[in-house]
Amino acid sequence: MALTTPRLSGDGARIRTDAPSLEPTPRRARLPEMAIGVVLMVGFSLAAVLWHMNATDKVPALALASNVARGEVIEPGDLRVVYVPSDEPIAHLPRAASSEVVGRVTVAALEEGTLLTRGHVVARASLGPDDGVIGLAMDPGQFPAPGLLPGDLVNVVGGMVDGPSSPDGSSAVLARHAEVYAVEQIGTQGRQFVSLKMPEDVANRVAAAAERGPVRLVMVGR
Repeated sequence: MALTTPRLSGDGARIRTDAPSLEPTPRRARLPEMAIGVVLMVGFSLAAVLWHMNATDKVPALALASNVARGEVIEPGDLRVVYVPSDEPIAHLPRAASSEVVGRVTVAALEEGTLLTRGHVVARASLGPDDGVIGLAMDPGQFPAPGLLPGDLVNVVGGMVDGPSSPDGSSAVLARHAEVYAVEQIGTQGRQFVSLKMPEDVANRVAAAAERGPVRLVMVGR
């Protein structure tokens, strides 16, 4: 049996070797554990998003690749394909329906990314062998606000016209149900250059009347 010799201080007093140590106990660093927890949370969140995306079928749809102003003709370069959820009641045109919008005129200003529908465009007027198109530079007040779109129908009313309908030279209806063929802005003062489609003989008469005095457009229904 081993004997332990007690330690003595300088004055002969015994020193206790079982006294508690006053040195601080190092604390375990928890930073790695927190980092692992953050990584796991991000991983689970990403997995949930990917699962949801894969669980929802998507279909290709036509959208605008750039801003298009009201009255402009849709060109192939204006379109791009996006994917929309197939189970959402979102109005759209499928990718194969590009022929239904290309070459047609927009009825409103549309922003980039807009999903296109048939209601966004109207057909551009076509010319027959007996048709004529006349262009009129018009100031605000000579055409209905907020303006005209291709496909609209108008009556052309002019002044200082000599003929059976206006023997005294007063205002008369020069053309009825003329179809708007194209519309372009002139400068920044609200002026518009309006092209109208009508029978050729009527177009000649309207052109002659417009040389003698101003004309106005009255929008009418179909």
